[in-house]
Amino acid sequence: MEMTTHEHHGHQHGHQHEHHGHASTVTMKLVSDATNFAAGEKVRLVFRPEDQHHPGHPVKLGVQHEAEFHLIIVNNQLNSFEHLHPEYDGNGNYFLDVVFQQSGPYILFADFQAEGFAPQTDKINVIVKGNVQQPAANAAQKLTDNTDGLSLTIEATAPFVAGAETMIPLRVTKDGTAIVAADITPYLGAVAHMILIGQQDKEFLHIHPMSDNKFPIIGHTVFPKADTYRMWVQFQTHGTLHTASFTLEVKSAGEADMSHHHHGHHH
Repeated sequence: MEMTTHEHHGHQHGHQHEHHGHASTVTMKLVSDATNFAAGEKVRLVFRPEDQHHPGHPVKLGVQHEAEFHLIIVNNQLNSFEHLHPEYDGNGNYFLDVVFQQSGPYILFADFQAEGFAPQTDKINVIVKGNVQQPAANAAQKLTDNTDGLSLTIEATAPFVAGAETMIPLRVTKDGTAIVAADITPYLGAVAHMILIGQQDKEFLHIHPMSDNKFPIIGHTVFPKADTYRMWVQFQTHGTLHTASFTLEVKSAGEADMSHHHHGHHH
């Protein structure tokens, strides 16, 4: 049974950024045999970027945010998350050893830029064998998290609406004291990294936030469609990497209008 499927996605960064390059003819392939992936066991992932116009030839990847290849691994329920960087083997392949903690479907997002093309994100689906159930999906909106002694709150001023310019401001405190922009050390060439993935369609957004004198981390994006999005924020303070997770309810413009008009009106 074929355990992997590949999808090719355009790459959307949350900040407005002009990317010059032609429509990509490159696809990231998982070349290791996924049929024997089992929960709890170390497996070697081997990837190869392939150019359909030059099959068999190594494809050169450019460095973006301090790595040639950013690999995001999530389980189907979006409550397991890893951001990793496969190594180049000098022969056209990239490799990495991982352990899938649960069984069932996982999604591998390959975030890269082949020379001469715009950045892109390819989606690879795999099935992991075993009987370690994935926990139920986080369905309810969750705008706070605590990690490494830090408290994080998304201070959105309006509901999240698909298709609209959206700000995602994060307040961060430690023992009641605000963490400010000066406390943040860049991680992989950015103030922070925000990864958002939709529960339904596994729509993928990778945002590079900014800072201002009110919020140490502010994401800026346009949600492509209404969905429940899981969001992971990775950032460093004083050289320590933190990862926090949130759940955002993104409504369609029509839904948002309805809830606005009927807010507080109960029968």
